[in-house]
Amino acid sequence: MKVLDVMKARRSVRKFKDTAIPDKIVNEMLEAARLAPSPGNAQSYMFGVIKDQEIKERLARAAGGQMWIASAPIVFACCADISWDIAEQPEDDFGVIVNKLRFNNDFLNYLCEYPDPKARVTMFENGTSFIPAEHIFLVAASYGISACFVGYLDIQEANKILNLPEHISCFYLLPVGYPDEIPCEKYLKSIDELVFYDQWK
Repeated sequence: MKVLDVMKARRSVRKFKDTAIPDKIVNEMLEAARLAPSPGNAQSYMFGVIKDQEIKERLARAAGGQMWIASAPIVFACCADISWDIAEQPEDDFGVIVNKLRFNNDFLNYLCEYPDPKARVTMFENGTSFIPAEHIFLVAASYGISACFVGYLDIQEANKILNLPEHISCFYLLPVGYPDEIPCEKYLKSIDELVFYDQWK
């Protein structure tokens, strides 16, 4: 399949067949995640490959009781290293400079003074695993496999369930499996609604 064909085939589902995903495909998904870009090539994302039924059910309960999650043969736990804290960096640190440009000094100073450092770092790392997780999803789609991002998650509870160390946090779940439903057609905006050239007119 061409990349664009895979993207067109990629659809989120919440109902899966009870069919195991071959290890070869799982390893290809993980290799795709490993190849994903990251800011400053930090590669601070990591993934849990969850097959144990009890752990999947506990994660589903931590995701607001969405028990369909546990029906997927594999649930990827999309995690990130949260040990880098912007409040502890010198003023000439590149990450500090970039984030001041993006968010302005007042907001960044507010965050750096926030009394819960783990909450601050969690916010900054929120998107870390998105691109590599989407790589996983696209490889899945190329094999007729589907998935669904789950962001409705008690991440502190998920961290406990997964026995993660203090410097690693789970941000999202990605249940993956062969679909047992046909998603309804979805409306997509036209290119003209999404794009502007040179300047907004």
